[in-house]
Amino acid sequence: MGFADRVLQLLAEHPEGLSDREIADALHANHSQANIYCRQLAGEGRIARDDFARPIRNRLLEPEGPAPTRPSTRLTAPPRDVVDRTEAAVQDRVVSWLVGERWRVLRVADTAARERGTDIRAERAGTLLHVEVKGYPSTSYADPRRVHEAKPTQPATQARVWFAGAVVKVLQLRQEHPDDELAFAFPDVPTYRSLLRTIETTVTAMRLSVFLVRDDGSVDAHWP
Repeated sequence: MGFADRVLQLLAEHPEGLSDREIADALHANHSQANIYCRQLAGEGRIARDDFARPIRNRLLEPEGPAPTRPSTRLTAPPRDVVDRTEAAVQDRVVSWLVGERWRVLRVADTAARERGTDIRAERAGTLLHVEVKGYPSTSYADPRRVHEAKPTQPATQARVWFAGAVVKVLQLRQEHPDDELAFAFPDVPTYRSLLRTIETTVTAMRLSVFLVRDDGSVDAHWP
């Protein structure tokens, strides 16, 4: 029985729901592994993750029941924001892609709780990889109470601020981990592609990778 099946079996025995930590303890796994699989199962519509609880609780969904993973924001967002390019969504896609590329994911930060530290850390064949993830701003607020309000700052303007923060973070990581692989992960949108061209030489010189994450979950990876 695979780890995902064990998670589903455990949640079937606990209809009240379990946190990632409780699942990890029950299955004798580490917290990151439980978090990764719970996110994947939620993305497949097999479990629900209650984002309003802290810690987040996972509940098994009935096969015939609805399977939205973030109902409060996705169902009320304006039509132009249908594609989810939030940091959490981009992070999920990168994690799934890395697992498919045979990386062993060691850590996934809880972006919803604004957890500090590297967003994703993975290992393959003795090589460590640190990934700094950014999303793309939406035109509406995630808070259901403000979802119909228009943000005063344009998404492209806010994205430039987020991009600058990612650059600073990766430079700090390069100093802390001179021999490891480092990567940016951004949604594949024109704003981020244009901004990356402005630091293209620096990215090459500092041996940085760039993961441009498409809306379908595929990744355009640029390794050093």
